[in-house]
Amino acid sequence: NGTLALGCVRDAALTKVAADHLHQGLSCGVAIGREELCSFVWSCCSLGFYHEPLFQAVLGLMSDLCNMPQEALCQLYETHLALKAFRKDSYRRYELKGEVLKSLRSQYKKLKGGKAREVRLERASEKLHKDIADTLRIVVEDSVSRQHLTELGFPVDLAVTRRRGASTVAIVEVDGPHSLLRSLDPSAPQPGHASRLRGGVLLKRNLLQKQGFSVVVVSEELWRNLGDSRDRRDLLRDLLKKAGVPKERLQ
Repeated sequence: NGTLALGCVRDAALTKVAADHLHQGLSCGVAIGREELCSFVWSCCSLGFYHEPLFQAVLGLMSDLCNMPQEALCQLYETHLALKAFRKDSYRRYELKGEVLKSLRSQYKKLKGGKAREVRLERASEKLHKDIADTLRIVVEDSVSRQHLTELGFPVDLAVTRRRGASTVAIVEVDGPHSLLRSLDPSAPQPGHASRLRGGVLLKRNLLQKQGFSVVVVSEELWRNLGDSRDRRDLLRDLLKKAGVPKERLQ
């Protein structure tokens, strides 16, 4: 299931079989590592699949976060956010709360934030991200930052924030090698059509939109094909408008 989630390949029947099997194992007292459990429920959330009995059983085992691997902690926090956003009513029965949630949120932001956690981009992508940021500064009247950490703790490629108050106006994500997976199928379409969005990236964007953020996605390939700076400015303006950014915030 983790491999399916990584490439955002949805197979509801297969995921349900795996979830039923895992839940049955837990119900029968089979010892299953918490790291494996966190990975599986996170994968389900990435694929938009929710198995309430399994989720309740897994989260019920997470009262003690000691000795949990960092990746498992991050997946557990993102699972909590997904359930809170997309299964709010049913999640109330077994929601992570109190000191456990406080500790989890704190560790997540610590692990995801800071210079040491910045996404390492390929040189060409690094240059392109900088170019998009520079163009954004021409298009909007607000501040533009790269490798921004949102209030939820998610790192995003670029963010447009108000100069006063620092509230987020829009989030700009760039689709490239760091967010896409290339198909290894020789019969797949040529580049430009043979990529899949990573499951974790899709989950992040869905959660940000659910929280009310205006999310804009720019393709590296499309950006490079727009050689003219005016076309690039027009593209960003159009995407920002479609994402709900008020016209008065654009230049």
